Amino acid sequence: MALVEDVISLLEQQDGLTAKEICKLLNLEPQREDDVYSALLKASKILRRKGKRLVMQPPRCKKCGFEFDRIKASKCPKCKSQWIEDARFFID
Repeated sequence: MALVEDVISLLEQQDGLTAKEICKLLNLEPQREDDVYSALLKASKILRRKGKRLVMQPPRCKKCGFEFDRIKASKCPKCKSQWIEDARFFID
């Protein structure tokens, strides 16, 4: 639960962080990015109980602007580019 609390605290202090940025700010290894995604899911439930919400700006292709539905994206289906901007998370 400590990771969830740390993620919430970070998002309250800084707006619009990616999972990679959260890993870096919490001094976590890049392999723990999946743990951060799990913590974000739990954080959304905790924030909902507090009357707030976790908002995700979806990943998008930097080349053509295509927005993905999934949190993790690796290749654009429209232009086949791998130049993908990661999802960003905000507290609203």
